[in-house]
Amino acid sequence: MKLPRPFVESRYFQFSSLSELKKALEGMDEPSFAEMHRLDSLQLPPIANAQVLATMFGINPGIIWSFVTRPQQHYRSFSIPKGNGVRNIDAPRVALKVLQKWLSIRFQEAYSPPSHVFGFIPGSSHVKAAAIHCGAQWVFSIDVQNFFPTTPFGLVESSLASLGFNNQTSILLAQLCCLHGFLAQGAPTSPVLSNLCFGAIDAKLAEFSQKYNVRLSRYADDIVFSGIGAFPEGLKEESIGLFVGSPWCLAEGKIEFSSLPDRLKVHGLLVHGETVRLTKGYRNKLRAYSHLIQKNAIDGENLNKIKGHLIYGNYVANFHSIDEHS
Repeated sequence: MKLPRPFVESRYFQFSSLSELKKALEGMDEPSFAEMHRLDSLQLPPIANAQVLATMFGINPGIIWSFVTRPQQHYRSFSIPKGNGVRNIDAPRVALKVLQKWLSIRFQEAYSPPSHVFGFIPGSSHVKAAAIHCGAQWVFSIDVQNFFPTTPFGLVESSLASLGFNNQTSILLAQLCCLHGFLAQGAPTSPVLSNLCFGAIDAKLAEFSQKYNVRLSRYADDIVFSGIGAFPEGLKEESIGLFVGSPWCLAEGKIEFSSLPDRLKVHGLLVHGETVRLTKGYRNKLRAYSHLIQKNAIDGENLNKIKGHLIYGNYVANFHSIDEHS
């Protein structure tokens, strides 16, 4: 969903300045105005309370109340295929989605990602993340299971408070972004909030990377270490132990180690060499797609999807290094 550019760029949504917003809130108490100024000085949206947020969006405060107290009414739940199973999606309906989309932009502006984080970062990609590991002799990866639906409300609230929102607003925003006590799988705010909530884990992962002098990338729930020489004793145990007592669990079947001469696969791409490469199976699929297009054997419904695969394959084939694409 794309918002009009003025709304995207403004911390006040439909208003162009804080003073203009304050005029629309004439009669509100002074402590709330003071809180608006404090948040604005931090380059955060001046959401001092639900009334301010409703005014910014030009809606009745009762709608915000409904989002918070009856959240299940504002989501559409369904399932999509995922590997051998399904992924449950809770997609916000239009009104809530517009609000969440705008909030996601504001949260992204306030978030400073560590250098090893590539997922849900504007201008980044899993290809850039994989390129970090080119030339490695071994790869060790772990994967967080059900990342969004296991990121709890309390951690979302505290992460928002760490940005500078007060307790009241942190609770309000967490309520607007969570469903059933966790980040909603399908909400526009969940990607950036998951990164915010993962901050303490990211800091420890970066410590491990420095301690063992190895490379590190995280793309969403996919965490990868790689290096040259012997696999460091203790890295596996410390990495897995990091999640003991945390809200998140690792997917047992996705704790993997591989080393040369076996192929090294990171974030879906091969990295044993100077540049990232597609797997042989994917390359074969692209050749088949190209052949079908040349024969005009693709119907209109699938043509754009297949063209997307070919564009992606060309992008990877012409990707040379992380430095050139940073």
